[in-house]
Amino acid sequence: MMLQKKFIWLVSVALCVALLSSLAHAHEGLHEQIAAITAKIKRDPKNAMLYLQRGELHRLHRDWVRAATDYDRAERLQPGLKIVDLARGKMLFESGRLQRARLTLDHFLTRQPGHYEGLITRARVLAKLGARVNAAKDFTQALALSTVPEPELYLERANVLATDVRQLGEALRGLDEGIDKLGPLVTLQLAAIDLELRRKNYDGALTRLDQIAAQSQRKEAWLVRRGEILKLAGRKEEARAAFNAALIAIESLPPAHRQSRGVSALELRARSALK
Repeated sequence: MMLQKKFIWLVSVALCVALLSSLAHAHEGLHEQIAAITAKIKRDPKNAMLYLQRGELHRLHRDWVRAATDYDRAERLQPGLKIVDLARGKMLFESGRLQRARLTLDHFLTRQPGHYEGLITRARVLAKLGARVNAAKDFTQALALSTVPEPELYLERANVLATDVRQLGEALRGLDEGIDKLGPLVTLQLAAIDLELRRKNYDGALTRLDQIAAQSQRKEAWLVRRGEILKLAGRKEEARAAFNAALIAIESLPPAHRQSRGVSALELRARSALK
């Protein structure tokens, strides 16, 4: 009987952990969701999970006081519910109380080492506090834990490292790690191009741009960008050729495409660069 109760409790905790992740995407109808959980609490006032769920909804609603009150109640009802500290850490981070968020997340990760979402949240707190090396370490550990890492985490880690010019190479290696694992995603390659340009490695930037262009049916945007990089590199004739090729590609588009705001802006960039 005791084993069965323990199993049920573990399942509840697992479901609650999943909830912490999923609620972040459930902003619609927060008032209705809060009302529904409140009704459940009235029927079951000693259920710590219900207070934790309502606290998360209050956090999403940016009602920090009510969120904190519900977290405290959940913790009093079930002192061993470690996930409360993750929820509290997120709330403190989002409300701008960074030092308290860090201490709370440190406490959580001491008791739950290697927790994926805990590491990501603390990494973001550390980045805001300017502790960039430690933030990058937390991102790295989180990425190592994930079988299919989120591309955004590679970008966040690169941004953290790239704030220090001495770490540009490390930031670039981190993006390449993501490209090796996830494939040549445009978002990662574009971030890598920006870093190559900061290092004045124009050939490296052009090589990466060519890889993006090879994957794309439409070339005009990449031709304009190629011209801009060549211009930065002082290769004026090659830059002019790229801008002219972009204009030819734009002129070959159907009228409806040419008149779109994005294509019009590209055309203006190319013609302005040729003046």
